[in-house]
Amino acid sequence: MKYYFFLSTILLTIFTQFAFAADEKGQARLFIGSTKFDSQELNTELTAQGIKNMDMINQYGVEITFPTFNYLNLGLRYTKHNMLQDELTSSSATNFEAQIDQDAMMAVARIPFYKNDIVHVDAFAGVGGSNTSYKIKTATQDGELEKKSSLFATPYYAMGASVAVGYKQYFFIFEGGYESNKVDGFSKSGNINNNISTIDLSGSYVTIGFMFDGIPIHK
Repeated sequence: MKYYFFLSTILLTIFTQFAFAADEKGQARLFIGSTKFDSQELNTELTAQGIKNMDMINQYGVEITFPTFNYLNLGLRYTKHNMLQDELTSSSATNFEAQIDQDAMMAVARIPFYKNDIVHVDAFAGVGGSNTSYKIKTATQDGELEKKSSLFATPYYAMGASVAVGYKQYFFIFEGGYESNKVDGFSKSGNINNNISTIDLSGSYVTIGFMFDGIPIHK
């Protein structure tokens, strides 16, 4: 309950700014990267099924923030997480595989520490939710686990810092941080066993991308 209250408060603040701000200029970010994680229950099952372990998941997405106070930017971030692994010994006759697919939305607060025409440095924290699916196809299984009751089916948190280098409005960005992203309470479909109850995608991540600063986001 506290999680949803906190998220609702942030979202309300953001939407209020959009509704009453006049000619605001904000930042748009496009990014791609990966998260390093250690989900032992998942990898024990993948090994037993003859599929390569998963210790990294790809991510890409978009974020838009705008100045709310002198030292605080608020906004929203959408992230797609995806990973596909095939057999330990590949065979065109079987094509066994496992895949994780996740959509995540997060309210973000950024604190800019340094900014000029060439370099931007900030720290951020965010809270939101995700929906997730895990599919597997092997000789004994062909089914899916999913947690998709809503976009915010599972709590999702992140924090980190970014450095952007460019000129005036156009920047290349490097960001690093930590994601808390643990999914459980799955529903099952198809032929799949009960060996996985939790998939923990939490871990440190790194992304690179582009930032467009000073763009008009409301008039």
